Order: sequence, then structure tokens, then C-alpha cells
Amino acid sequence: MMECKEIQKLFIPFIDDKLSVSDLAAFLDHMDTCKECREEYDIYYTVIMGMRYLDERQNISEFKLDSEQKLHSAADYLLKYRILLLEKYILLAVLCIGVILLL
Repeated sequence: MMECKEIQKLFIPFIDDKLSVSDLAAFLDHMDTCKECREEYDIYYTVIMGMRYLDERQNISEFKLDSEQKLHSAADYLLKYRILLLEKYILLAVLCIGVILLL
């Protein structure tokens, strides 16, 4: 389990979608249980996305995700990743069993 300081260092990589799957899992687990980090993340997200909006003068609709939606989207991605990984392991097991039965 990561400490708050380690998690807080991951705020910007999380916002930029640059976390590895293992870091993403640890990040999301911590955010589910730590109210202080969740509140600080909300502030970081709002400030960073606001600055990007002003710097890039992009349409506000491009920043449609709020901090909560970003966390839910990441959790959905992680779930889909884990399901796909499980499917690969099952396929590998079925192939191995098939090869063994052919021998």
C-alpha cells in the first residue's frame, strides 16, 4: 500500500494518463480509502485542467471530465484491462490443455 506522499506524486501522471497498470491500481485503491488525498486530488485536477484550458484556449467541452469522472473512467479502464488479461490466461490454459491432449 502506498503512502499519501507517494500517491500525491502520482496526481499529475494520473491526470495525464501516464501511470502503469500497477501504479494505477495502487492509486485508485488509495483514493478509495483516503479522504485527504481525494480532496487534494480534486484541487490539483481543477487547477491543472483550468490552467490547460486557459493556456491552450481550447473549447471548454474538451475538458468535460471532472475529477470524479476521471477516477471512474480510470477504474473502468483498469477493470477492462484485468478482464482482458484474465481472458488471455484462460486462452493460454485452453491451448496448453489442447496441446497436452494431442500428445
